[in-house]
Amino acid sequence: MKVYKKIMNGLAFVEKLVLVLSTILIVVLTVGNVLSRKVLHQSWSFTEELVVAVFVLITLLAAALAARDGELVNLSLLPDRLSAKARRILLVVNTAFSVAFTVALFKYGMDKVLTQLANGKRTFVLNWPEWIFWSFVPIGAACMTLHMIEYLIDTFVKAKEEGQKK
Repeated sequence: MKVYKKIMNGLAFVEKLVLVLSTILIVVLTVGNVLSRKVLHQSWSFTEELVVAVFVLITLLAAALAARDGELVNLSLLPDRLSAKARRILLVVNTAFSVAFTVALFKYGMDKVLTQLANGKRTFVLNWPEWIFWSFVPIGAACMTLHMIEYLIDTFVKAKEEGQKK
């Protein structure tokens, strides 16, 4: 179990690093493009294409980190009224559906990546292979899946430890 937690902590560290660097990239590109338009009267045509793709990556990795702490958007109206045991059952059901969704997202994202690899399609402005940008979807989905499972395991380990203390 300790090895699994070390791996997940390492993954979370890499995700946070990518989030910081991606956010800096978006800020630099956006501000740089605005300044270039105002001062040089020249627009950086590539910024929109790159910023949109990186924003997808940021969204999926941030959701994965939120899933790690059980902080994804969720309605608590029903769980708040249930017993601890019923809440754990609902957590398992909720996690199962969430994992099924992210696995489907991963599968269709990978299908898109493989299709783009096969047809060699390139982006309009940067002329980069489109599979690079599409790969952000399965990467984010895989991270979300792993963190959802991690949160579920952590919740049950914590409940077991609290049960043994009593």
